[in-house]
Amino acid sequence: MPVNPNFLERLVLLRLNKGPAPMLDLFGAASFESVSLALDLGLFELVADAETPLTASTLADRIDAHPDGIAMLCNFLVTEDYLSTSEDGYRLTKMTETWLLADSETNMGPWLTFWNELVFPFWERELETAIREGEPSQSIYEWFDEEPERWEIAQDGFRATASLLVDDVVDAVSIPDGSTQLIDIGGGHGLYTVELCRRHSDIVATIFDVQGAIEAINDEIPAELAERVSVQTGDYHTDDLGDGFDLALLFNVIHAHDPAENTALFERVADSLAPNGRIIVLDQWEGSGRTPVSRAGLRFVALTYLTTLGATVYAHEEVMSWLREAGFTDVSRQSVGPLSGLALIEATKQ
Repeated sequence: MPVNPNFLERLVLLRLNKGPAPMLDLFGAASFESVSLALDLGLFELVADAETPLTASTLADRIDAHPDGIAMLCNFLVTEDYLSTSEDGYRLTKMTETWLLADSETNMGPWLTFWNELVFPFWERELETAIREGEPSQSIYEWFDEEPERWEIAQDGFRATASLLVDDVVDAVSIPDGSTQLIDIGGGHGLYTVELCRRHSDIVATIFDVQGAIEAINDEIPAELAERVSVQTGDYHTDDLGDGFDLALLFNVIHAHDPAENTALFERVADSLAPNGRIIVLDQWEGSGRTPVSRAGLRFVALTYLTTLGATVYAHEEVMSWLREAGFTDVSRQSVGPLSGLALIEATKQ
């Protein structure tokens, strides 16, 4: 993470403006690049698997790198709190053990790789265009389609961040008694649907998304759920969704579309639902950040959506009004997750 200034440094840099605080952004950018390289080299896994601390020389031998280069990389990662050091060598910090190891349930490594290999290169190409024109020259999803392996990297990243929320989200979704037909529209990695099916044996689910996203699922659907979870490729704006569903999920979908498109999509979803069927929308909501980190996160997400999709973050009141316009009733909102800004909106078909 970016270096955490001490009290005096915060006073000089941030409160009194007596020093160049923008250098913290520079350090943060270098930290991101260094962590991304460490992930690519497998450096953290090597340190984690060792019974004793590893020296720079040992790491260099195992990674096939220069000892001086590895020492400089590791020393910078020490200042950023990803590694700790002693006379014997380098160890992982608790932060790295929790968030960046492949066998951790909270591994965010694929999410960082997604940003490093896909999103920020796309930013570099499209940010100015999006700012000047109001949208990029093409959407990032269209760019993914040019090289299918991009979809695999993206879905791994989406799955990693969803894994942090899946328990909270699934806990918040109420499932009616009896057999439930579910459609997960734009469901991509399928993590939410898979977990719902694990917890509720009566659910039969369809994951509906574009071909690149569906193909990237690979073996993510467990064998024991193969008869209850199917996939369907298509464009949810134009292709047949099916009908008779009791529950429709639209998770992280509506931010990609304008108000008219979202209202039309809600109408299509209503047509696919059985009487009294429910729609559940998950997204980030403008104006819901209550802390500096959550506010920065929402504005960061909004700028990302503009740059990659020509889209934005909506206020939940807007989305609730579109649902009512599309014929839904009993519209309600429920916050989920550890940080403010993320919430579920639920509504019932009339």
